[in-house]
Amino acid sequence: MTRRLPLSILATLIQETIEQVFEAETFWVIAEITDVKKYAHKRWCFLKLIEKNKAHIVTEMQAVLWANAYAELQQFEQRTGQAFADGLEISCRVAVRFHPRYGLKLEILEIDSAFTLGQIELQRQQTLDMLLRQFPAYIQLVDGEYITANKQLQWPKVLQRIALIAASGSDGERDFLQELQHNAYQYDFSVQVFTASVQGQQAVQEITAQLDEIRQQASSFDVVAIVRGGGSNTDFAAFDHFEIARRIALFPIPVFTGIGHDRNTSIADMMAWQYKTPTKVAAAIVAVSLQFDSALMQLNQQLTEAVENRLSNMQFQLQRWQQKLSMQVPHRLQRMRERLHDTQLLINRSSKDQLKIKQEALQQTQLRVKQHWQHQLQQQHLLLAQTSRLIDQLSPEKILNRGFSMLLQNEKIITDVAQIDSNQPLQTILKKSTIHSHITAITNHE
Repeated sequence: MTRRLPLSILATLIQETIEQVFEAETFWVIAEITDVKKYAHKRWCFLKLIEKNKAHIVTEMQAVLWANAYAELQQFEQRTGQAFADGLEISCRVAVRFHPRYGLKLEILEIDSAFTLGQIELQRQQTLDMLLRQFPAYIQLVDGEYITANKQLQWPKVLQRIALIAASGSDGERDFLQELQHNAYQYDFSVQVFTASVQGQQAVQEITAQLDEIRQQASSFDVVAIVRGGGSNTDFAAFDHFEIARRIALFPIPVFTGIGHDRNTSIADMMAWQYKTPTKVAAAIVAVSLQFDSALMQLNQQLTEAVENRLSNMQFQLQRWQQKLSMQVPHRLQRMRERLHDTQLLINRSSKDQLKIKQEALQQTQLRVKQHWQHQLQQQHLLLAQTSRLIDQLSPEKILNRGFSMLLQNEKIITDVAQIDSNQPLQTILKKSTIHSHITAITNHE
């Protein structure tokens, strides 16, 4: 017969068995932590330890830090600069514990900070190596500094149209806008905010989406500013992501980063123009406008000085010319008066001689013209007499007197058979008579 036990007795048996097997033993394990719940006032922390195969969880166990080991958690955060939070991979020493009420748990006794630091740095280095390997034409490592296509872009003279990527209402956004809007030189800037999470699971997806959106309208902006406030190194994990770094390195307009504090440097910072904090990014943008403004003022000063020098030189030159003219003009005028007087005398004598010559030539020309036209007039009179006699001989009366006749139809002289209408009467004009006739036939002859 099957033995029936109270649940508590079974739990006790399990507890005793586990204690016998794992009584004095502890184990170093590597796992990712999730579902972290801290109770700082009690110095407790409950969490899960998981192991994944790619995206699938293959092992999951409940874990706990009690008050006696809570200092390990605090030391871990101090040493690594990482928040003890979901998604972190750790190496810890655990003991196997079973409680009849709370079930099986792994009690964390010690945390290896060096392991986590090494894992973070290893992952960062792998990302950097991948960037260098996949984009050798756009990303190079030169003397310990990453040279990217974005860091080699030439800036516009003034960075006035700004695309800002920041978390809505965050300290980073506020610090950036306040520094920009209240700059000491009262420069105006146009800022379009592209809101995105800057930490957590959605940060990578939202930041890359906003970068892609800005890229599509890149001609509308002079610079992209990516800012967020301070935090632990874990908070900046998104900015070590390959996709964000790749987009920044190849972005077509300058990208300024102000992510965290002065001590923080992410891979995104290495790919862009790093200014450490949101306030410093804004200050850098203002400085570009100030530099342009100063250059304009310097050019204005140089132009003013050049114009003043030129005017001074021209005034000095003008004074010299005036002095020179005041000395030369009287002498020049006297010489010109004398020359003019001599010229007038010469013109008077020459004019009289020329006038006499021209008058004689005109008289000769008039005589020749008169003789020419008299001859021409005689010739025309002769030609006119000849033409008159010819016209008289060719008059219709003379032609009719010689036995010729004229053929008319409809009061028009017929000169060709093609002009005749066979249905109309004809008139034949003789010397003294007109014959009216009708056509009976028309024949051709040689």
